[in-house]
Amino acid sequence: MRTLFFLSLLMLCLTVTAQAEPRSFTLFSADLPQGWDGEEKMGFKSGNPDECMLILGLSNEKKDDYAALISIFVLPNTQNDDSASLANKLAPLQANASQPRPQGPFWTFNGELRSQAFPAPGVTKVNATADKVIIAIVQDPDQRGAEAVFASLKGLTPETRKLLGQ
Repeated sequence: MRTLFFLSLLMLCLTVTAQAEPRSFTLFSADLPQGWDGEEKMGFKSGNPDECMLILGLSNEKKDDYAALISIFVLPNTQNDDSASLANKLAPLQANASQPRPQGPFWTFNGELRSQAFPAPGVTKVNATADKVIIAIVQDPDQRGAEAVFASLKGLTPETRKLLGQ
């Protein structure tokens, strides 16, 4: 009886998922589960401090590549695009892209990035305000929790909250 209780308790402990740790960056915070990390670079494109690149990734077992990757870009809306027009401009830049469609606050499409730091298909999520655009690419071929990490994003400024539909 004790052995059965011990084995049941052990199985319960093994099935409990790892707690996500809140992590804050300049524009966003996210709940990162064990193994996930993040790196942010402001002014990444032209040195403009209004540009932000946030990379959230889960390393593979060898620690030489990603098992899942979320690439988030916040840029000035210099072309005055709305979300739909921006998604329709970006979709042809990916191979095998689906037709962009509204999904919550974002316009989304599936595709394969042509220039790949992480060779896996992804879901691109786009939203635009009059001042900024957000482009998020979620790549998670083995369903390692990238969608949950993306869903945990919180905007830390009024503009990023608006971009996330919060």
